[in-house]
Amino acid sequence: MNLEHGIFTVTVDTNIIIITMKGSFNEFGARALIDSIKAKIKSFKSAKFSIIVEDLELEGMTPEGYKEINKYNEWLNDQNMIAKARVAKSTVTLDIDNRLIPAIKKQNIKIFEDVPTAIEWLKRQSE
Repeated sequence: MNLEHGIFTVTVDTNIIIITMKGSFNEFGARALIDSIKAKIKSFKSAKFSIIVEDLELEGMTPEGYKEINKYNEWLNDQNMIAKARVAKSTVTLDIDNRLIPAIKKQNIKIFEDVPTAIEWLKRQSE
């Protein structure tokens, strides 16, 4: 029985981790996503990196999923992350994230409407 809800991909382009999220996530889906991201970050061996989160097709997350994501972002705040770009279309989702993921308030994060603009911004943050 698969307990994970939510579809994701995690890829790397040079020093940028590209995360795509679709559907609805529960805590098991969130943990699977987090494990995949952490593996990519650990592969950098303490080198600086940036993250882009593309969630144009994200439908939502359970309260337990949000708790997992906040714990991950607390951990992320102690890593060598330069910046995080978020590609999203729903201001409602962003408002909920700001309330339920307080750890992101410490991050150099910016919201975008498209991936190419977000990647360009991340590259400028690394200069």
